[in-house]
Amino acid sequence: MVLLTTAGTAEASQGSKSSPRPANRFGIAAGGALHTLSPRDLARTLDGVRAVGATRIRVDLNWALIQQRGRNSYRWTSFDRVVRAARARGLHVLAAILYTPHWAQPQGGSGVTPPVNLDDYAAFAQKAAAHYRRLGVEAYEIWNEPNIVDFWAPGPNPARYTQMLKLAAAAIKHVDPAATVVSAGLSPYGAYGSADAQHMNPINFLEQMYANGARGSLDAIGWHPYHYPYGLGYSVSSAWSQMSATSPSARSVMIANGDAATKIWATEFGAPTGTSSRSLTEAAQAQLVTLAYTKLKAWRWAGPGFFHSYRDRGLGTSVEDGFGLVRADWSKKPSYRAYELRAKKSAGSR
Repeated sequence: MVLLTTAGTAEASQGSKSSPRPANRFGIAAGGALHTLSPRDLARTLDGVRAVGATRIRVDLNWALIQQRGRNSYRWTSFDRVVRAARARGLHVLAAILYTPHWAQPQGGSGVTPPVNLDDYAAFAQKAAAHYRRLGVEAYEIWNEPNIVDFWAPGPNPARYTQMLKLAAAAIKHVDPAATVVSAGLSPYGAYGSADAQHMNPINFLEQMYANGARGSLDAIGWHPYHYPYGLGYSVSSAWSQMSATSPSARSVMIANGDAATKIWATEFGAPTGTSSRSLTEAAQAQLVTLAYTKLKAWRWAGPGFFHSYRDRGLGTSVEDGFGLVRADWSKKPSYRAYELRAKKSAGSR
């Protein structure tokens, strides 16, 4: 997850445009540390995710760790533990494939630098899809927030990201034709037209993805519609508004490119509580949960929404500490109850 900035080569066959099982839109983006949890804390987390009414969970498949020892070495065990535990609870897994191992990085690069050879990423995606198909994984997200330097160093390159997407989608579909391929969730960055060497507005980035041939290599568009601490009201700089309400919007770009039937998956969204200047009150976070899922259910073009996250990281003194539905001590926030009520209402209305 990244802080909101205010301001502003083979083709894969296109899969089904409808949301995969299950029908409801309630997910949790659990963050990248699930594989580090103790068995007790992992069970407690996943039991809570299921109990609150979520039917989907977004987890990281950390390429840099799984192939840390080299191109021909795979260390699946800690990630298998997470996937098996999630599936045992009936949770449908969205696996985000990201972070480059040291051997695939350019000189001076890091885990958020794309690999020198994008075929290495595609080869790993294919191996991962073959491995996790047997464990019941249905959906894969290709990287994370490539429109900002925090996850695509040294700065966004939509043409190269699209090449990564096309190669990885074809590789995944080769071993699992039914898999859902979701493009990387795009980070908020100002209003349309906002860009510098290290950031690009997500609508502009999406335009360039289509210009470089992304259509046909994705089953859903990933989006991260954060706009804390301002809520979900209209703003030209709001990634929530930019899904469909601004001009242009993600939806208008998709329609202009013949992709009207494709859904937008909010693979991360939410807002923190705590004491930072950008945190919400716990009551306001709960209101955001209620309104967000009400809107997502009403929009025919919206796929699942993955709330970030289940549990707070800390005491709320940093903006990154307080995104959970439960506090660090596992006590439930008002947002837990709000999520639970919306999920139950949604399940009852199907």
